[in-house]
Amino acid sequence: MSRAPGSHVDPELCTECNERSEAMPAVFRKVEDEEFAEIHDVDLDESRLPELQKVMTECPGHAIRRRK
Repeated sequence: MSRAPGSHVDPELCTECNERSEAMPAVFRKVEDEEFAEIHDVDLDESRLPELQKVMTECPGHAIRRRK
């Protein structure tokens, strides 16, 4: 198992499209009463890391950022 990578969703850029939450609900969720998503800090099977990277790359608002 691996941790979801150190990333965050920039609320200013998030378009709340829900595509990330639908693609990987264990990792992404909508923040209740807000118009953006957030990333869960979850254990993730390493075989799913390429899928996670693809989902992050395809964010239409380019809102998912790696923490430095």
